[in-house]
Amino acid sequence: MLPAIGYAIREQNRPILSDPDANAVEICLERRPQSLHVEKHIRRSEFDVVSIHAHRLSVAGPEPTSREALEALETIAEENAATSISDHLGFLYGEESIPPAYTHSTLDAACRNIDSIHRFFGRTRFYLENIASRIRPEGTMSEADFLGQILQKTGCGWLLDVTNVHANARNFGFDPYDFIAEVMPCAMHVQMHLAGGYFDERSQIFVDSHALPVPDEIWSLFRHALVLGGHKTSAVFIECDFNRRSEQSRRAEVRHARFLAERVYGRQRMLQRRTASVRFG
Repeated sequence: MLPAIGYAIREQNRPILSDPDANAVEICLERRPQSLHVEKHIRRSEFDVVSIHAHRLSVAGPEPTSREALEALETIAEENAATSISDHLGFLYGEESIPPAYTHSTLDAACRNIDSIHRFFGRTRFYLENIASRIRPEGTMSEADFLGQILQKTGCGWLLDVTNVHANARNFGFDPYDFIAEVMPCAMHVQMHLAGGYFDERSQIFVDSHALPVPDEIWSLFRHALVLGGHKTSAVFIECDFNRRSEQSRRAEVRHARFLAERVYGRQRMLQRRTASVRFG
């Protein structure tokens, strides 16, 4: 089955909720969560997948996630019939989520926090997102090893932000294709983020920018992730925060994501049929 494909919704891009080609929506709570109770905008039958992106759980922080934050998130999830909840693999520093040090002590703390999140939400699946960083994180483990161990130890899903993988790979000098190939087997359930980005000549880093179109190199990495993720990928959300682009260009990205998924999954079904034919023919 193809993943559901749609948009990560912020205040700025609510008009594209009406896109007939979108059958998934992610409600992002990074800014003014009280303004994003979107019950009146989402009918329960309208989308195959509704997810809540929290930005407030501080999963990799030293302290347990606050019950107040979990209860507020639960209310929003229930109002919108959400089937999944996600947050960054990071900890809150002011209003920003930043990556932790990749150490065994931080790994243990993150696993404890995720276990408590699982106990609180029960059947609502939790997904952990890899995040981009402008400075190389400290630690004794690689990002891929750290993330993979968390996925294996907790059983949480992976919100694979394809653009963040590309950004960190370019900024810190590793192969993004190898990164996804290393982490993907550790995840039982997968969702994905896609977004635009650009290389900033002044700072000499690649910046994940939700205001730009998804570039070709991200589409190529996305296709690679679909091939490796197989049918455990349930949803893909395109992040486009600002109205600096035409609605037509933003809507076209959902159609292109669906086109690539159909090609990948169609080829996989063809190869499976050929294998079965050889085995039993």
